[in-house]
Amino acid sequence: MKKEIKYLMIVALVVSGLALAGVLTLFGSKVVTNENEKTIQKTTENPSYPLVSNLVAAHSFVYGPADAKVTVIEFFDPECESCAAVSPYIKKEMKFYEGKVRWVFRYMPYHRNSKAALAALEAARKQNLFLEAMEQLFVHQKVWGEKQEATNEEINKIILSINGINKNKYLKDLADQNIENLLKQDEAEGKQAGVKGTPTFFVNGVIMEQLDLDALISKINSELGK
Repeated sequence: MKKEIKYLMIVALVVSGLALAGVLTLFGSKVVTNENEKTIQKTTENPSYPLVSNLVAAHSFVYGPADAKVTVIEFFDPECESCAAVSPYIKKEMKFYEGKVRWVFRYMPYHRNSKAALAALEAARKQNLFLEAMEQLFVHQKVWGEKQEATNEEINKIILSINGINKNKYLKDLADQNIENLLKQDEAEGKQAGVKGTPTFFVNGVIMEQLDLDALISKINSELGK
């Protein structure tokens, strides 16, 4: 990754002026305040969905082989501007490390419309359209995010614009009560693991103290070299 990426993203975040639920996640700034490189242990006594390993839950969306040497977990919020800014670069790294790294996405809803967007994301996921839906939510974030009134209609319109999605199935899956349960689990486990802002990354169960793509790539390469 080129160094310029960090500076371009800093400028974008400063211009947006968005406070992230009491934490501002700029590149090079602290994302969490717990001890350095804390190794994550099991975070709930009775999770509704069982943990697999390294803070990966059975319900988590996963991209990459299960036996990959490196697992990267991202806790994100679809209404978070930092998450939207990082997303294109993470997408490129997912392709670059194809077959070598397992990418896991978990939820940390901080904003007013986050849970509605995540419910839509989960409904789209049931049609194998998770990544496509996540990308569209980020691309059109200014349309549905940062609003006081309900934006379900706008969110649904964005998701239903995805090629190949079945509208009737999507609307039916949107009402799945299990979605609320997995959101609660991600919130609880994320907070106990030390997540205090989004996006927050873990590499092989180790939290990345700084939101820095160079540091993330360096850590991935280090783990692959072991």
